[in-house]
Amino acid sequence: MCRRGDIYLVDFGQNIDTCKQNGIRPVIVVSNNKANSHSSVITVVPLTTKINKKRYLPTHVYIPVSKGSGLNSRSIALAEQVEAIDKERLIKKKGRVTSKVIMAKITMALQIQIGVYEEFN
Repeated sequence: MCRRGDIYLVDFGQNIDTCKQNGIRPVIVVSNNKANSHSSVITVVPLTTKINKKRYLPTHVYIPVSKGSGLNSRSIALAEQVEAIDKERLIKKKGRVTSKVIMAKITMALQIQIGVYEEFN
């Protein structure tokens, strides 16, 4: 079972002529564990290694390379590209983000993206 904070490789296909992430890339699972265990759909946020590009947007969260994460490079979680996907699109588990601080930042970035905080609307 995949769990919140897990990092997987996912094939996003070819999104030619769009700004969406495409191809095979890492994602972090952000859906809650009850849904993850009972649903065939999970919610993920794609990661990018282009950390200097728009690093300080409120929907971007820096993820350092850490033991167990499965990441080979520093990355940015792109919360503005949150997406629900079928679990069948998961290719391989790479690792896990265990930092509660980083997961809290991702949660806040997701809340900013969906308009929870009036100052960002």
